[in-house]
Amino acid sequence: MRDLQAPNTPPCIAVLTAHRPFGTLLRTDMTEDRSITPGTRLGPYEITGRIDSGGMGDVYRARDPRIGRDVAVKVLRDADSGDRSRLQRFEDEARAAGALGHPNILIVYDVGRDGETPYLVSELLEGQTLRDVLNDMVTVPVRKALEWSIQIAQGLAAAHDKGLVHRDLKPKNLFITRDGRVKILDFGLAKLVKPARDNEVTATMAERTESGVVLGTVGYMAPEQVRGLAVDARADIFALGIVLHEMLAGAAPFERDTAAESLTAILKEDPPALPRSVAPAIDRIVRRCLEKRPEERFHSAHDLSLALEALTGGSGVIAEPPSATPSARISRRKILAGGAVFGLGAGLGAGAFLWRSGKPASLPSYQRLTYRRGLVRTARFAPDYKTIYYGALWDGDVCRVYAARPETPESGPVQNLPPATPLAISSSGELALSLGTQFRSVMPYGTLARVSLTGGAPRELAEGVKYADFSPDGRDLAVIRLVNGVEQLEFPLGNVIAKPAAPGGGFSFPRVSRDGTKVACFELASAAYLAGTVVVVDRNGVKRAVSPQYFNCFGLAWNGDEIWFTAAGETPLFRDAIYATGGDGVPRQVARLPGNASLHDVAPDGRFIMARTDDRGGIAAFSPGDAAEQDLSWLDLPVLADISSDGSILFWEAGVGGGVQGSVYIRHASSPSAVRLGDGRALALSPDRHWALAVDPGPFQGGKYLDLLPVGAGPMRRIERSGVTYVNARWLPDGKRIVLQAREASHQSRLYELTLEDGGMRPFTPEIPNSSWAVSPDGTRAAVASGSKVEIHFVSGNQAPQSVPNLNSPQSLITWIERGLLVHEGTDPAALGRVFLIDVRTGSRTLWKEILPRDPAGIMSMVNLVVTPDGLSYAYWWARALSDLYLATV
Repeated sequence: MRDLQAPNTPPCIAVLTAHRPFGTLLRTDMTEDRSITPGTRLGPYEITGRIDSGGMGDVYRARDPRIGRDVAVKVLRDADSGDRSRLQRFEDEARAAGALGHPNILIVYDVGRDGETPYLVSELLEGQTLRDVLNDMVTVPVRKALEWSIQIAQGLAAAHDKGLVHRDLKPKNLFITRDGRVKILDFGLAKLVKPARDNEVTATMAERTESGVVLGTVGYMAPEQVRGLAVDARADIFALGIVLHEMLAGAAPFERDTAAESLTAILKEDPPALPRSVAPAIDRIVRRCLEKRPEERFHSAHDLSLALEALTGGSGVIAEPPSATPSARISRRKILAGGAVFGLGAGLGAGAFLWRSGKPASLPSYQRLTYRRGLVRTARFAPDYKTIYYGALWDGDVCRVYAARPETPESGPVQNLPPATPLAISSSGELALSLGTQFRSVMPYGTLARVSLTGGAPRELAEGVKYADFSPDGRDLAVIRLVNGVEQLEFPLGNVIAKPAAPGGGFSFPRVSRDGTKVACFELASAAYLAGTVVVVDRNGVKRAVSPQYFNCFGLAWNGDEIWFTAAGETPLFRDAIYATGGDGVPRQVARLPGNASLHDVAPDGRFIMARTDDRGGIAAFSPGDAAEQDLSWLDLPVLADISSDGSILFWEAGVGGGVQGSVYIRHASSPSAVRLGDGRALALSPDRHWALAVDPGPFQGGKYLDLLPVGAGPMRRIERSGVTYVNARWLPDGKRIVLQAREASHQSRLYELTLEDGGMRPFTPEIPNSSWAVSPDGTRAAVASGSKVEIHFVSGNQAPQSVPNLNSPQSLITWIERGLLVHEGTDPAALGRVFLIDVRTGSRTLWKEILPRDPAGIMSMVNLVVTPDGLSYAYWWARALSDLYLATV
């Protein structure tokens, strides 16, 4: 073992490409300058010995006497310190590595100069480079190679997340510490390819590489790197594929006798096969990393790490040697097919899966099917019960139909289909699609169409359809359709067999029984928390409930004569349980799951498809003087309520972190943490920022009382009136009154002027159910939007309301600033983050700002935007849903 922190590896070459794939080698640096002797000081650091030398500099062991720490000091050679470009690259390495705080990336402590000698100070690593390991071992055990590759992929993901591509990943730049941790070294060739996320410190690296000049190491460059084209994170994925191949096979796949031959092999040749002792699943991953076209590789290092983790199953891959006995092969295939199991590293979380059927049963195994970032909407078995078709919005893209098979971690879009949501698959291989639903949302209404999986154009059948399922013979469709504002269950299409029992209710997830005589579905009594019961309706419209009411009902399928469904268990916030119900109306709990899960389909042999979705919210804010938006997210589901002129935000936590009652927080723009003010749902911050309005207890329903929570010291004050449900509120500028949205007995909600001193309420609008509203900056008026109509009401006095002219499309009011109304126009689902400014006098509309998080994956909606009256400071929050699809085998 050696104490080592490796510098660049010679030969590190630059290839000048004019109009040819590659051309003249400009430099191969093998020179050495004088050594710095022990006892020499560089700044405060005392050199104690030489470690190694490389293409750009020499590395020394040193001591920092100020804190008694041993460090590694990298020094740029004298011959190169006068070379402006190499000096700049050296400084770039310091800035790049210094911005990456990750356990799999070398930690940089300091950078400086001693006279004309530039140096970089980093942690001193004990162990050896991967190059040394390969020199000693030739090949690496499969289990260890995967373990190291996962760590490398995770380190790269952290660098890519900050916009940095390494561009020189190779065994010499990968260090294995004595405790088995991999450290990525040497960001001297790193390139900033995209802005980093908000509120992150990022290396500032200029574009210094001229067009047509390739920097990298022969044998480890991606094809686009060899050609002198623009590179992104996928070039590092290619290099990691080479490294993993070399660990498993003992030789780099494109290594040839000369540099020119190696570069040609990278461009034109397929990688050689891995040894037979390596499992085929690993070979597929390596080959995907080594695809010549970047778009055919893994989309991100994060996705690659997940794919590798899925193979390990949390305890490592068991490779299948050629001499394995048949029984051993079967056993090992089961281990691989089982994939990710609850409670393991690639499973659905740290919590254990609990099987509760009332009798002993084998634990199900779970095989992960998807590895990209986004929302899975629907999933169904194909007629062969081997292929799985699903609809997903991956990586910020629209919803498309994808096909997956358990034997491969890859799935791809069905090429002959338009963007759409798949609803059902018939026994004859026909697909029911929801067209026009490709944009972000959980499950929108669309146009129902049928199309054969073998090709052809979809045939449109009906509009306003949300869910559908085929009868066993594939002839009829059971659908849930919106007609005149009411959801109705039809079977077959056009024959209404059920309407909601409660006003405002609806249905979801219709599934036809396997004898084709009846339909099971959820009947939703309330949109809040998707509260509902499981009902069975026959073709004659006879309906019976087969379960009590559950919260968060989402996902249902027949399993023989039973109906399996996912709903909330102990808390209404998350679907954490699978239930089974028969004809007696008394469901049994089949399983408890960690987090939000949804059941999608069940095969005749008992295998089932389910998705686990990580639902999270985020908050971003911007104030004058900020270089970029700041990420002010807090726990799992922060919901933004208000922003003050100094950039402070008021929000509440609606997820598990906030508890059943919800938690109100305030966060000052300069503070690294939020302050909890109390229970409830936050509404508004007072003009003097001394009080926060909150309503009890629960999300979206309104409460029985209104709380004034002190931001500083002092007692809480409660406003309560019999028969009044408090929904929302905005403070008026005098700090003594609020505009309150509330419901009185036998009335729909409307707006009131509420005086805080005595609690007096005076309505000043008619009833405004399902409307959005905003208060003018001077507090004299309130705008109320309903459809394409916006009316201006006066808070005080008896003036008649005024209409905003020339509005022709539905408007969703966000807020009212000094320049006019900010609205989100809901008619264009592609315009998720577009905010428009409307002049209240003329109705003229201009684009005010387009607001979306930098990472679009899984973004379902920009739920709320708050803006200061001057329009200079704003904050918004969004909902993000990231799903993983699993095949479960019992």
